[in-house]
Amino acid sequence: MKKIKYILPILVFSFCLFAKESNNRIAPQIQSTSNVVVDPADVEHSNTQTTQTREEIDLWTDDFEGDLQWTSPGGWNLIDTDSNSPTHCINSPNDETTTNGSWALYSPVVTLPALGDGEVMNFGFFLNVDMPDSDGDGDNYLEDYYSVSLMDVDALAWHATDAGDYWCADEEIGGYLDSWIQFLDTPSFTVPSGGSLSADMSWTIESPAGAVVAGTCTDGWDAANVRISADGGSTWDLLTGSDPYDFDCGYGWLWNSDEYDTGGELNHLAAGWGGNADLHTVSFDLASYVGQDVIVRFAFGSDPAYCTLDDGSITGLHVDNIAVSGVLDCSPETECDVTATGEVWIDQFYDYWDDGSAYDPRPGSNGWEEYLPGYPFNGNVFLDISDFAEANVQFRIQSRYDENNDGGTGAGLSIDDFRIYKISGGNYPAPTGLTAEAGDMSADLAWNDMNASGSNVEFNYTNDSFENGIQMSTAGSTAWAGERIDLAGASTVHSISVHLGINPAGSATRIAIFDQLGSLYNNEPMWTQDVTLSDDGWNEFVVDVDLNNSYILATEFTNVDDTPGGVYASLDESVSPSTNSMVLFSGGAWDLWSVAGASVGDGEWGIKANISFSGADVTYNVYQDGVQVQSGLTAPNTTVDGLENNTDYMFAASATYSDGEESGLSSSVTVTPFAQTVHEEYHDDGSAEGYYTAGSGNFTAVKFNASSNEDVVRFKWYQEGDGGAFYVKVYEDDGGMPGAEVYSQVVAGGLFAGWNDKDLLSNGWVVSGDFWIGTKSFSSTAPFGLDDSGAGNSYGRTGATGAWEAIDGNLMVRVFLDCGADCGSEPECTAGDVNNDGIINVLDIVAAVNFVLGASSPNDSEACASDYNGDGIINVLDIVAIVNVVLGG
Repeated sequence: MKKIKYILPILVFSFCLFAKESNNRIAPQIQSTSNVVVDPADVEHSNTQTTQTREEIDLWTDDFEGDLQWTSPGGWNLIDTDSNSPTHCINSPNDETTTNGSWALYSPVVTLPALGDGEVMNFGFFLNVDMPDSDGDGDNYLEDYYSVSLMDVDALAWHATDAGDYWCADEEIGGYLDSWIQFLDTPSFTVPSGGSLSADMSWTIESPAGAVVAGTCTDGWDAANVRISADGGSTWDLLTGSDPYDFDCGYGWLWNSDEYDTGGELNHLAAGWGGNADLHTVSFDLASYVGQDVIVRFAFGSDPAYCTLDDGSITGLHVDNIAVSGVLDCSPETECDVTATGEVWIDQFYDYWDDGSAYDPRPGSNGWEEYLPGYPFNGNVFLDISDFAEANVQFRIQSRYDENNDGGTGAGLSIDDFRIYKISGGNYPAPTGLTAEAGDMSADLAWNDMNASGSNVEFNYTNDSFENGIQMSTAGSTAWAGERIDLAGASTVHSISVHLGINPAGSATRIAIFDQLGSLYNNEPMWTQDVTLSDDGWNEFVVDVDLNNSYILATEFTNVDDTPGGVYASLDESVSPSTNSMVLFSGGAWDLWSVAGASVGDGEWGIKANISFSGADVTYNVYQDGVQVQSGLTAPNTTVDGLENNTDYMFAASATYSDGEESGLSSSVTVTPFAQTVHEEYHDDGSAEGYYTAGSGNFTAVKFNASSNEDVVRFKWYQEGDGGAFYVKVYEDDGGMPGAEVYSQVVAGGLFAGWNDKDLLSNGWVVSGDFWIGTKSFSSTAPFGLDDSGAGNSYGRTGATGAWEAIDGNLMVRVFLDCGADCGSEPECTAGDVNNDGIINVLDIVAAVNFVLGASSPNDSEACASDYNGDGIINVLDIVAIVNVVLGG
C-alpha cells in the first residue's frame, strides 16, 4: 500500500514574539508517515551552491578599529575583549542594560557604485552570537534575536498619485513594507483666529486587534497619526481631531524608537489609527496655536511584521486637501510645498542563537563565523543588494531582548569586519563530483566531464520505483521539489516529465526551472508552466528552454485538505543516498532533500527530463593543498604521484575556459595514500541507523583479526556532531572477549560530524591474531555511529570494573593495519598430496587447478596462490606451474 508523508512548511518568519495575524515560529516542524509527529524542528540547511569564479572586490569595509563610524542611541558598545580581527568589535550586551528593548546600530551612509554586466553586489560580516534566550519559555516563538535592514537614504514613500492625493506607499508593491517611519510635513503657516485644519484621509493598514508586546505599552500595530510643531520641527505635539485614535501605543512607533514607549520622550505621540477607514474628512481644532507659526505632520509607522507583502489589501495611508481657511491649501493639484521625510527600511533578514542542541546551528552560535550568502532562512537569502547600485545606503543592525532571561544570558551579539563587495565576472562553474582513490604514494582523481555533449539525453535519477508521496501538511502551504542538473555550458531542456505517483488523475500543479543567482540557485523560477497530471506513471511536458550551466527542474507540491486535495511529490526511496534531489520551502533557499527531509525519508524526486547539451570546452587543473600541481588536462581524471604514504592530502580541481578564465575550485577531497600492504578492517556497512553513547568513564571495544605482527596505522570512527574527545584503546583477546589493555592514547581537537580518523602509526602499536580496539569516553565525547547490519563484534562496559556487554549492532569503528613484508606472501606450494587425501593422484591436480582458477582453496595449504608463477597474470602458465609442483616437477 502506498504511503503518504507530510512535511510542515518553513515559514517566512516574523521579527517579533507576539500574537499577530501571522504567528511565526522559531524553526519548522516535520511530520512523517501515519501522521506521527517526529517534530525534530531542526530541518538542516545545506546552503547548497556551485563553485564559480568569484573575483570578490571589496567596495566598503569596516573592521571596527580606530574611530567608530557606526552610531547607536544605546545598547551597543565598542569592545576590545573579543573580536574576529584584529582587536575590536561592536557588541550589544545581553545584560540588565538591554533587557526589554530593541537596540539599533546604524552604519555611516555609503555610496554604492554602478554594476557592470554579470556583476552582483552583496554584503556580509563576521558575528559571534551568544543570545541563549531565543526561546526561553519553550513556546517555539522567538524572544531574543537580531535583524538587519537596509535603507536608500534618498528613497521616500510619500508621493503624489494619478488620482490626485498623497500616498504613503511603494508603488511597485502597491503598499508599505515593514519597519517604516514616514512623515509628510506642510509648509509653515500662521494659525489664524478661529483656525481649524481639515484633511481628507483614508487608510488600510494592519488591524490593531490583539496587539500586545510583553514589557511594552503596545496596544496597536502599524499606526498613523497627525502632529503639530510650533518651533520649526524641533518638538512635536499630537493633534487629536474629529476621528478619535484607535489606540494609545502603536508598535509601529515603538519598533522604530523605544522613546515612544512608556516614560520615553515621544510617548505622547504614540497614539494612532489602525485597520481600515474609507476616505473621509478629519478636522482638527488649532485654537491653542492662534498666532503661532506651525507645521503640521502626517505620520505613518510600521512594525517589523505583517505588511502589504503579507496582505495585499493593506495598502497604506492616503491624504488630500489639507486646508486651513485662508492660509493653507495643500494638495498635488495646488503644488503645495510639502516636505516628505522618514526612513524606508528594507528588511534583509533576522536570525537568532542556536548552537545546534535544539535545532540546526545558526550562524555564529558556536563562535566567530562569517555570515555568507545562503545562510539566511528568510528574507534576502542571498544577501544580494544589487538593486541598490548607485544609491546612498545605510545599514541598521538591531538586537532585541525581551523582558526576562528565562532561557539564560550570554555575551550578546558581536559584529566585526562588515563589508560590502561585488562579485565580478561571468559564471564559470568548477568541476563537480570530484572523487579520489588512495594508491601507494599516489592518488587517483576523477570528476564529472564538463566537456561531455549529447542530444536528447534522458536525465533520470530514479529507479522508477515510487511507493511514497510527500505533501505539505498545513493549509495554504507550498514547496518545490527539484532535481539538480549539473551541466557546464549551454543546454536545452526539451521536456520535463513528472511522475503521477499517488496523485489522482487530473491533479493540477506547476513545473518550473530555477537557474543560478551567482553561485547559488535562485529561489524565484526563471520559467514556469501550469500542468495537469493525467497519465498513470510519467507525464511529459514540452519545454524547449535554453539554459547555461547548472539549474534545477522542479515541480510544486502543496497542502492536504479535506477533499482530499493538494499535490504530492513522488519520491523514489529506493535511491538513497540521493544525489540530485533538492527542496525549496517558501521564503527560503534551496536545500539538499537528503538533509532537509532527513526525518521524512531520502530518495530522488519523480522528475526527469530530455536534454541536449554541448559541453563547456574546458581544460582542467588540479590543486594539492591549495597549490596547483597539474594543468591543461583534457580528460576528467588524473593520477598524482610522488606522495608520502600515511599523510593526508587535500585535492581540488578547477576548469579553464576557452576565454582564458579559470573557475573557482571544486569541492575538495582528502586522500591518505597507503602502501599496498595497508588494509582497512570493519564490520559496518557505512550507514548509521542510530548512535551509541557510552557515557563518561565508560568503554567500548570492537573485535578485529590481524595477521602476525601487523602495525596499527590508523583508527577511524563515525560520530554525531562536532567536537569531543576520548581515549582510543587496544585490548588483547581473552577467550573471545576484550582482555588486558595494551595501548591507549587521547584523541581530541578538530573532530567533526561524520567520519574521522587518527594517525597511530608513529606510536609503534603492533597486533597479532584477534584483538579489540575501542574507546573510553569523556562527558564531551560525541555519540558514535551504530549500524544495524549485524552484531556480535561490538561491546560496551560501564566503568573500569563492569562486565563487557554486547551492543546490538556494529559500532562504526574501523582500523587500518599494515602487514608489511609478510602481507599477501605465498609460501611455496607443497608438492604431491594437495587435497590431503593421503594419495597423490589426478585429484590433486584437479584441486590445484581449481585453486588457480579461484574456485576453491586446497585443504592442506593456502600456499598455492592463483598467480603461482609470479608473472602478474593469472593464466594457463599458472596451471602448468602448479601441475608440475603436484607431479613433483
